Amino acid sequence: MYTECIAVNIQRIEVPPLVEVGTEAVILDCQYKTNNSSPPGLVMKWFFNGSSGLVYQWIPPLRPQVIGLLKGKVDLDFRISGEPLQAYRAIKILKPTTDLSGNYTCVVSSFIEEDRQTRPMLVYSPGKNFHFVQEKKYVFLVTLICAAEDLYPKPEISISAQGNPLKQAVSEMKMNSWGLYAVSMKAVVHDDDVTTPYEKFTCTLSLPSANFTTNRTTIYYPGLMPTAYIAAYEVEKTHERHSNGNLPLSRKLTVQLLSVLISTRFVI
Repeated sequence: MYTECIAVNIQRIEVPPLVEVGTEAVILDCQYKTNNSSPPGLVMKWFFNGSSGLVYQWIPPLRPQVIGLLKGKVDLDFRISGEPLQAYRAIKILKPTTDLSGNYTCVVSSFIEEDRQTRPMLVYSPGKNFHFVQEKKYVFLVTLICAAEDLYPKPEISISAQGNPLKQAVSEMKMNSWGLYAVSMKAVVHDDDVTTPYEKFTCTLSLPSANFTTNRTTIYYPGLMPTAYIAAYEVEKTHERHSNGNLPLSRKLTVQLLSVLISTRFVI
């Protein structure tokens, strides 16, 4: 008796849990069955984040309608089945963006009964311009700088040496108008803290909700001159090669460099 009263029943709902930004398309499918070849008042709907977020509606044999958040982002010609009561049960979302992250609910109803199921989908962005660099303004100090932008969801970042996070590292995070995050972290390291000829530092960037992790490494050699002086040295050296061929560094430049290093030590 109870079985005869149920006109529609959702067997399975397929929603990809993780989608990377840049994916061409994703398909959300709601597989259902009816115990009537033509159940009266059959309506198939998709909701985003609750019953107030209707985004898709199909009333056979009419064409489907896209509403609200998904308008202009769905392939309305996509048919997942040749059967008249199953053809447009799925939605094909084109180039999904991070704002489409949320819970998707499929609702199939008739005049007799209704059934629904919900699944989450996270559209994540691994970001861009992820870099990890050294900045040396003083003789015995180096600043490690790690940064990335256009990340989603909220990222986590750390700088470590030999597997141990640097306690002195300070992070900063901002969100733009599109809801994407930019994150940076800085850590100042003194040469005295490096007890080996060189130290390998690792910056780890992760999106815990998306199960995504990546990293960058940099190797620091204690005792190097400040970055600006090294750059000036290289410019002068290049200029000298262009002017005089492969001549050694001039005595004048040597004196200048020594003067710089001596004055720097007095400043410190």
